[in-house]
Amino acid sequence: MSELDHALPGRANRGSSHVRRARKLKFPEHYGCLSGEQHQSYVLYDRAEGRRIAVYVPEELVPQVQRGLDNGRALQDRLHKAAPRYIKALKRARAEAKKSDEG
Repeated sequence: MSELDHALPGRANRGSSHVRRARKLKFPEHYGCLSGEQHQSYVLYDRAEGRRIAVYVPEELVPQVQRGLDNGRALQDRLHKAAPRYIKALKRARAEAKKSDEG
């Protein structure tokens, strides 16, 4: 089952989610509406300035948007893993600079 079939789980940090949803069109004479069939659509949800926003994603762009979301999450995970090492390196550099200033 693809990530697009269900909302992505929430994260502690800010992240976008991409969902596929079914809805009826506003055109009752449409064959799909007459048969009771709902139409699939894709929506990208995010937050901007504290407000939730939704952006319609055309079906042909879904693979590209999904790749972008996957790449963004992978980058974010790597940054979270690298942060402790970076902070340690900064602290070492600060300590060494202090030693050289004193000595």
